[in-house]
Amino acid sequence: MKIFSAPKSTDKDAVIGGVGAALGMAITWLLCDWLLDGSAPILVMSMGASAVLLFATPTSPLAQPGPVIVAHTLGAVFGVAAATWIDNTALAMAIAVGLTAGVIIRFGITHPPSGGTALSAVVGGDAITKLGWEFIWRPVLLNAVVLVVLAVAVNAPFAWRRYPVRT
Repeated sequence: MKIFSAPKSTDKDAVIGGVGAALGMAITWLLCDWLLDGSAPILVMSMGASAVLLFATPTSPLAQPGPVIVAHTLGAVFGVAAATWIDNTALAMAIAVGLTAGVIIRFGITHPPSGGTALSAVVGGDAITKLGWEFIWRPVLLNAVVLVVLAVAVNAPFAWRRYPVRT
């Protein structure tokens, strides 16, 4: 049994991934703060996990633009729907995360942090609950698109880290 099965990176990739994730999160925060002008939560916490995938493992199928954007959006939709229509928090979050997982796996758009997005819509607090359906596009969709664009920019100078992967 192999407990640590994730491959190790080179020092160069570790630095690029770490600096990229830091820049990606900082720029996403600043840009979303400017665009949303305090009218919504600026950043969904699950975007931190997305940044790790996008900048540390840019060639992973889990980090490609389609899964990142679509899975986060679906997570937000299922989360808001569950929070809106189900009065029991435990049941609402279970259904939101379960639906997200099932749909993204079934349709080949797997991006694990989207489960955190679904969860955030249900238990993220008053600021998120007050947004209702707007949570889907602000901040979730905005955060996901900004991170993907930044991942393209950060990885572009490095031929072995082309993002998105071209098949």
